[in-house]
Amino acid sequence: MIVRMSKMRMTAMLSEREKLLDALHKTQMVELRETPAEEGDIFCVADENLKNKIKDKYERTLRCIEFIEKQMESAKKQPYYPKENTGLGNDILIGYDDFMSTPGNEVELFSIIGKTEEYTLQLAKVRAERARLETLMAQLAPYLGVGEKFSDFSDTEYTRCAFGLLPDSALPAFKAYIEEKPLTEFVVFTKGRMCAVSAVSHLSEAEEVFKKLGELSFVKCPFTYSATAEEKIEELTRALARCDEKEREVNRETCGKSAYLRNLKILSDYYALQSEKIAAAEKFTGTKCTFTLSGYLPEEEVPHVKNAVYDVTDAVFMEFTAPSEEDTPPTLLKNRGPAKTAEFVTNMYSAPDYKEFDPNGFVFVFFMIFFGLIMADIGYGALLLIGGAVLLTRLKIDNGFKKLVYIITYGGAFTILFGALFGSLFGFTVYRGVLPDPTAGRTNVLVVLLGCMALGLLQITVGYILKAVNSFRQGAIADGIFDGLTWVLFDIGLFFAVFNFITDYFDIPVAADVKGFFDAMTMPGVVMLGTGLLVAVFTAGRKEKLIGKFTKGFGAVYGIINLLSDVLSYARLFGLMLSGMIIAQQFNAMGTNILAGGGIGYVFGPLVMLVGHAFNIAMGVLGAYIHDCRLQYIEFFSKFYTGEGELFTPLGSRFQYVRLTK
Repeated sequence: MIVRMSKMRMTAMLSEREKLLDALHKTQMVELRETPAEEGDIFCVADENLKNKIKDKYERTLRCIEFIEKQMESAKKQPYYPKENTGLGNDILIGYDDFMSTPGNEVELFSIIGKTEEYTLQLAKVRAERARLETLMAQLAPYLGVGEKFSDFSDTEYTRCAFGLLPDSALPAFKAYIEEKPLTEFVVFTKGRMCAVSAVSHLSEAEEVFKKLGELSFVKCPFTYSATAEEKIEELTRALARCDEKEREVNRETCGKSAYLRNLKILSDYYALQSEKIAAAEKFTGTKCTFTLSGYLPEEEVPHVKNAVYDVTDAVFMEFTAPSEEDTPPTLLKNRGPAKTAEFVTNMYSAPDYKEFDPNGFVFVFFMIFFGLIMADIGYGALLLIGGAVLLTRLKIDNGFKKLVYIITYGGAFTILFGALFGSLFGFTVYRGVLPDPTAGRTNVLVVLLGCMALGLLQITVGYILKAVNSFRQGAIADGIFDGLTWVLFDIGLFFAVFNFITDYFDIPVAADVKGFFDAMTMPGVVMLGTGLLVAVFTAGRKEKLIGKFTKGFGAVYGIINLLSDVLSYARLFGLMLSGMIIAQQFNAMGTNILAGGGIGYVFGPLVMLVGHAFNIAMGVLGAYIHDCRLQYIEFFSKFYTGEGELFTPLGSRFQYVRLTK
């Protein structure tokens, strides 16, 4: 359900603002909003120096955490990697008082932050040096076949030396050219895309020869080392090894600081809270000596918040009122068990608006029925249920992943239920279930397919009922009747009117008493269907003027096509269920055929089935979740759900690492 909110307005002395904000934060029950300014009020202005100081500390702390975690990640296989470190998790449980005492460790922690900043600079220098060395080695590589020192290739009194790289494609042209230059000696040292060459020419020919080399894209060697290329690369390799050692040293030293990670993360979120309080204070109004804040809190928490404030000071005025029609209170959902699990699905689409009906109970029921119907196997369901239950015992923090595990766990239970109804265990039909096997016979296929669409019609009808409920809650009685209940009447009439027609048309056997009941209900169904349609046509344009009244009526008729299209969308339930069953049966057939061969088949047969079923479960869960969500969001929510609510976010609840305990 959606918790009723109370609007809060509080005025107190400016000197006590910090203590009061801490008191509100401790309750974890007050979301602050911008305070409406009254005549004579001014908005509070933050201390820019303090604001920038906290921002700088926060950013330095985050960089330190990121640096340590990155170094820890690269050190996982090293012998110095710490075996136990509680700071590596991003969900840290801590009491409020311990959290607020975090500044007591600030000096010690900032010495660690300073060290990591030094390490960062050292690594930057080492990596720049490494890049320089690797670039130099790449430049030296084409000269590896040259046995002489670089310094040997120099000019003399009567000769000029050109030593460098010449494209292999240019060699024939240059060789042909120097045949006419008797005073030039040309040597090719290496072969490749770029060849290391030297040309030694007498002064009389040097200028022309060098000009020709330039035309052929000759690149002069930039090195003058008193060493060969091989000797120089060996020297550079030793320098690279020293870079590696320096990086390992920094890595080892950083891993030694990992014990501080937990406290660093707490400190980071402490600064985040201080920044949030400064940002919140900028929304307050006040005078030179007072401030006024506004916000929302659950109605039931008003006494608790009052006590928390009065524990700090009596010099305060508080006013609590119900939200008006113009207000946009945040949405706080308070569900238990299954309905709470469905919040994860609903909130992925959009949180409910504060003024509408909370749909999570219905979302859970339909989501799990569809999930179980798609998977529909006792073995698969047992694996999901047991695996989910084991994971839940290990997940202490109620985060998004834990909520997803809850969904899969409940889905496993419903998968067992539908697997039992079909009699399916890991793709084998172990007994004749209550529901017909959709892989056996045309009639069974049609029964299950039409059953899926009947479930779809049921969910859509519930959607229209909720549309009426939302309208009635908001005082729009006519909207609830004509836009909600009218279509409920149409849907019910449609079901009664077409049941016997469809079963007769597709030769689906129906018990005599059931057929007799629907024979009796066919005409009332047609009446309900027609009445619902006529009411929808004549009331669709009730809010329009002139021609709009008629066009809206035709739009209502067109809505029947949309309705039938939505019902057909539920055929995907049958398609996904059928594909999962057939894939399981195929892997079973492959495995049993291999087993029948004996020998090594006793190993590979079960292996094929194991891998096949693992693949089928993974794809089945993924498909079930995605398509199940689609049916909720498109077919169900489109009938009644407004959404666009803002989830309740009390002061200090946007922490990255910390979870405060009561």
